[in-house]
Amino acid sequence: MASRRGPDNSCRIAISGNFGAGSPNWANVFHAQLTTGSAITQADLDTWTTSFQAAFKTRFAPVQGNIVAYVLAKNVLYTPGGGELISNIAMTGTGTEAGTNQDSLTPCKVISWLSTVYWRGGKPRTYLPGVMTVDSADSRSLTATAITNAKTAAQNFRTDINALLPGTITGTTLGFVSFSQGNAPRTPPVFFPFTGATVHPRMGTQRRRYGKWTT
Repeated sequence: MASRRGPDNSCRIAISGNFGAGSPNWANVFHAQLTTGSAITQADLDTWTTSFQAAFKTRFAPVQGNIVAYVLAKNVLYTPGGGELISNIAMTGTGTEAGTNQDSLTPCKVISWLSTVYWRGGKPRTYLPGVMTVDSADSRSLTATAITNAKTAAQNFRTDINALLPGTITGTTLGFVSFSQGNAPRTPPVFFPFTGATVHPRMGTQRRRYGKWTT
């Protein structure tokens, strides 16, 4: 089995929350490659994680209903030599999209992240819970407005993250990690940057889309 440790100076960031006290949880996981000329300090990683979670809320809260609550940003930095540096930043607030939440907690807006590589099975995706009734006319597909708003949010989020440069961190690239190729582990894993984002009309859940993509 391939190792789940990312390349040196890469991060695994999990943004997590819930749908209210005692309700099910949700999570979105991201990866980023950091550039540095020296060892990244705890203070700089905390500053970076704080900015990351703030960018997530700034860009995605407007396309998520207020049933979605933000709780924690957990960042694991894989340091050279096999170590880890962990940053946990508490989050507050909820989605801010106006309107009425759908009756079900299941539907998600699906962001497909673009890159210069492709494998069978598709591209990395982010599943945003908190779909509003105004976002869909049939409870299965997003409206053109919902698609445009989510796509713009994702593109701006990528731009925000790639601009994070606190202290010892001199560069940030949002992307994904490939841990295996041809049924064999990559040693070490390889990081690929995101080049953009798109949003499909078909909604999904945090586990899978609702049937085939419609475009």
